[in-house]
Amino acid sequence: MTKKVAMYCRVSTSTKDQTTENQILELTTYCKRMDYEIVKIYEDEVSGAKRREQRPAYNQMCQDAFEKKFDTIIAWDVSRFGRSMKEFMSFLADMDDKNIGVIAVKNGLDSQSSSGRMMLKMIGLMEEWNREMLIERVNAGLRRAVANGTKLGRKKITNPKMTNQIVSLRAEKMSIRAIAKKVGVSTATIMRELKKAA
Repeated sequence: MTKKVAMYCRVSTSTKDQTTENQILELTTYCKRMDYEIVKIYEDEVSGAKRREQRPAYNQMCQDAFEKKFDTIIAWDVSRFGRSMKEFMSFLADMDDKNIGVIAVKNGLDSQSSSGRMMLKMIGLMEEWNREMLIERVNAGLRRAVANGTKLGRKKITNPKMTNQIVSLRAEKMSIRAIAKKVGVSTATIMRELKKAA
């Protein structure tokens, strides 16, 4: 049975030097060699850093994948799907849930082959390790800041004098909005200070 594939090609800009032509040529050659049937070619001329909703062809391809219009998505390079590993892993998980394969020709990645699945697990482990290392570094930085006497959290907006002023203005039957305008803070801050003082 011939595998039905969707091609995804993306370039960051639509200048004369950067077009999707080279990607389409390479992928078409690959599909002929593998005896794949090209169902549709999706092309974006937009930065990979943009969200899925801001890449119309990519967004449409994902919707068509969920409707099972093809078996596999093929691109020249994993970077065509997005700039971050997190985004790419999320895309792969979405496609795997729908039993849609993903092939990145340049990287030798085929999510439906045993070596491809192994590579994806390794990528997932590296992503998890990277996330844990980031959390560790942030927590170490916070501990060092506290040890050096730095107070963490948002800077306090009010002080006891301001709180007393808020309470006395409210006792004079002034509205919350009027107090906020007079004191120079938000109505939420006024409400919070009144609740604490009650």
